[in-house]
Amino acid sequence: MLGSMAGAGILECVLSGILSHQKTDRMVILVLFGILYSVVFFAGMELYRLQKDWFYEKAANYRSIARWYWIFCGAGVLFGFLPEFARPVLLLSLGMTVVTSNFFGLAAGIFHAAVFCLCGQANVHVLLCDIFLLIAGCMAASVLQDIKEQSHEIVFLFLYTFGSVLIFSFARTGQLEWDVLIYGVCNGIFSSVGAGILYRKVYSYPQNSRKQELERIVRDDFGLVQEVQKFSKMDYNHAIKVSIISENCAKIAGADPDLAAAAGFYYRLGRMAGEPYVENGVALAKSNRLPMEVIEILREYNGEQALPSTLESAIVHIVDSVVAKFDVLDKTTLSSSWNQDILVYQTLNENSASGLYDKSGFSMNMFLKIRDYLIKEANLF
Repeated sequence: MLGSMAGAGILECVLSGILSHQKTDRMVILVLFGILYSVVFFAGMELYRLQKDWFYEKAANYRSIARWYWIFCGAGVLFGFLPEFARPVLLLSLGMTVVTSNFFGLAAGIFHAAVFCLCGQANVHVLLCDIFLLIAGCMAASVLQDIKEQSHEIVFLFLYTFGSVLIFSFARTGQLEWDVLIYGVCNGIFSSVGAGILYRKVYSYPQNSRKQELERIVRDDFGLVQEVQKFSKMDYNHAIKVSIISENCAKIAGADPDLAAAAGFYYRLGRMAGEPYVENGVALAKSNRLPMEVIEILREYNGEQALPSTLESAIVHIVDSVVAKFDVLDKTTLSSSWNQDILVYQTLNENSASGLYDKSGFSMNMFLKIRDYLIKEANLF
C-alpha cells in the first residue's frame, strides 16, 4: 500500500507537469520532487505506525488511507486547472488530517501546493495563501469533530478563506481586483460547504476502521487472545466475562462499547508476565501493538498507579472487581439471589467510597444503572 501511495504522489507530479506543458528538465525536477517527498512522507508514516501514536485509532491498515490519498492526489491535479486564489486547497489538508493526523494532513497539503508552484501555476503570494488555507484545513478537522453545530464553523471557514484570498491578492498587486473577489467568494463557498460534506464522508472511514480493529483484537484467531487462553483457562474465562459485561455496561452508560470490550478482555494482561502487573501489562500490550486507548486503560489497572480517567476505564474496573469476587466464591455460597445482590452492592460501594472513579466523569445515574444491570441481568457466573 505504501508503494501505491508513493505512486499516487509521483503520478500527480507527472500529470500536473504534462497538463501544464512543462519542458523536459522541469518534468525531471517534478518527478524527483515526487520521489523525495514520498520517501520522507511514508518513512514518517511508518515510524508513527510503529510508535502507535495514532495509526490504529485511524485505520487498521494503510488501505483506507491509501484510498483517500489517491483521491486527494487526483483532486490536486484537477485543482491545477483552476485560476490562482480559486483553488479550494483547504479541503486537501482537511481530508488527509481526518484519515491520518494534523502533521501528515499539513505535509500532504504543502506537497500539493508545491506542485502548483513547480508547474508555474502559483507565485510566492499564492503559495503563502495556500499554506494559510492548508493550516486552517488541519484545524477545521479537529474543530468539526468537537462541535455539535457545524454551521458556525462553516461560516467561519467561508470568511477565513475569503479574507485570506483578499489579503494575499492585495499583497501581490497592491489593489483589489474584481476577478479575485469572485474567486474568493467561490473558493470560500466551495471550501466551507465542502469541508462539512467532506468531513462527514471521510470521518466514517477511520471510525469504521477503529471499530474493526477493536473487534479484531478480541477475536479467537488473534495471537494475543490465544496466548491468554494458553496461559490460563481461568484467566481466559474471566477475560471473556469481563469483556462481554463491560460492553453491555458501556452501552447502558453511553460510553464506547467496543473500547470497553477490548480493554475488559486485556485488563489483567499483566498477570501473564507477573509483577509489576501494570508495567508488564502495558509492555505486553505495546509489543502486540494494541491500540493506544486500550493501553491507556491498562495503565490505570486497579487504580494502582493512576485512577480511571475515562468512563470506559471506570466501567472495566467495576466489572473486573465484581467478576473477580464471583470467581472466588462458588454458586453454592452465592446460591440465593439475595447473597449475590449483597456482594454486588458491597463491591461497588467500596470502590465508589474509595474515590476510584472521581476523575472518570462517572455520574451517580450511570452508577445506579450499571449496578441494576449487574444485579438483574448480568451473567456473573
